[in-house]
This record gives sequence, structure tokens and C-alpha cells, in this order.
Amino acid sequence: MAILKDGPKNYMMKKILSILLLTFSVLNLFGQTSLTTVKANDKSFPTNINERDFETLKQFDDKVVAFDGIIEKIEISRNDTPFYKLMISENKYLWTVLMFKNEVNKIGDTIRVVGYLRLTEPNGIEKKYLDSEYMVIAFGLVDFKNSNFLFLGSALQQKQEWIEGKIPSSK
Repeated sequence: MAILKDGPKNYMMKKILSILLLTFSVLNLFGQTSLTTVKANDKSFPTNINERDFETLKQFDDKVVAFDGIIEKIEISRNDTPFYKLMISENKYLWTVLMFKNEVNKIGDTIRVVGYLRLTEPNGIEKKYLDSEYMVIAFGLVDFKNSNFLFLGSALQQKQEWIEGKIPSSK
């Protein structure tokens, strides 16, 4: 008899622990299946600016942009996240601050980012290097070579739109 061997107190604790584990397992299972996800396809992660659009960046001011760039320089932003100087083409680049940490990408990596194009408003430290008229506040990043996909946790709608092949909305 288990009750007599382990004692009634231990038997009840084991029973309660088993019930709790079973409950958490079932809740976790249902939680995973209730999430809607869209798988990436050949239309996922589109861009809307490139080196040809660079001269007319003003038309994208305060709008969501997505583009490819090579990390030329890395600084740390005031929010302790990476600030990248992304080269779009020779002598054309955009400083891009990530709204999340990225410990995978290094100088020389080609990445695709999505975020808001804004006029540059550097603070005292950023004035040392932030030398362009516009910058991008990125809420998403894709690195196809290193299989790195990062996205701001609170931008789920924009993430879904970008995966579905649309430039994300600014909402």
C-alpha cells in the first residue's frame, strides 16, 4: 500500500503534483495550437526602397520602409540596442536603430530591415556618428544567410503582414 509506505502526507503531495503537471501540460498544448501562424513563402519580407529611391527618401518620411543593407558600422543606441550604419549602395546608407537586441549579426552581414523612416534627431552621443538626414527605427530584421528573424514583440500585426508579403501598416 502506497499510503502506508510513504505516509498519507507524501501520497497527497505526489497526487497534487501529478494533477498540476497534467494541468500545465494540457494548458500548454492548447496554448500552442490556438496561435495562428503564417509560414514564410517566396513573397515574404518584401522591400519598398532601394538605392534608386534614395534621392527621394522624403516621400517615405514617417512611413514604414523595408530594405536590404550591409552592416558597415555598429554603435550602441541610447536604449542599449544596436545602431547600424547600413550601406544600401556605394556612398548611400541609412542609420538604423533596432528596437530589440541582436547578438547574431556583425559588420559585413547583409540584413533586411523593416521600420519607420524618420528625420534624424540625435542626442549628444549620437551626434558623433549620426550624420545623415534620415534614419530608420526598425521593428523587424531578417538575415537569410544566418537564419536570423527578429521582431519587436508588440508588433505582431506588422510581423504577420510582412510574412504574408505586404509592407507592414503603420498602425
